[in-house]
Amino acid sequence: MIETGTDMIAREARAARRLGRLFKIERAGGFDRRPTATVRHLLKRRGALVAELLLLDGMRRSLPSPHSAELEQALLELETEVRQSLHHSESRMQRLWTDLRLRRSAGTPTGIRDSAVGRLLGQG
Repeated sequence: MIETGTDMIAREARAARRLGRLFKIERAGGFDRRPTATVRHLLKRRGALVAELLLLDGMRRSLPSPHSAELEQALLELETEVRQSLHHSESRMQRLWTDLRLRRSAGTPTGIRDSAVGRLLGQG
């Protein structure tokens, strides 16, 4: 069965929406509450959706297909989700880095500790 340009556009829009939902679920902490095997499956699914979008985009661009407001909207929503997920990931990485530094006693002097390396006052 040969896909028409409009079928391809609809398929691309659905894939973009699915991908956006996966980013939204991850950003909302939905991956944190799932078993590791499920998270791996979801990440593989996300990778497959990205590959499908790239393939469909290339095919659509090679055909003289009509402009689609539905596809434009789906891609704008996906762009928003990706940007928000990137910001969320960077914030989470910064929190983890701060926690790691504090666990290694690389915090700031508190008055109880003599220095950022964590030596207690009166010892040393």
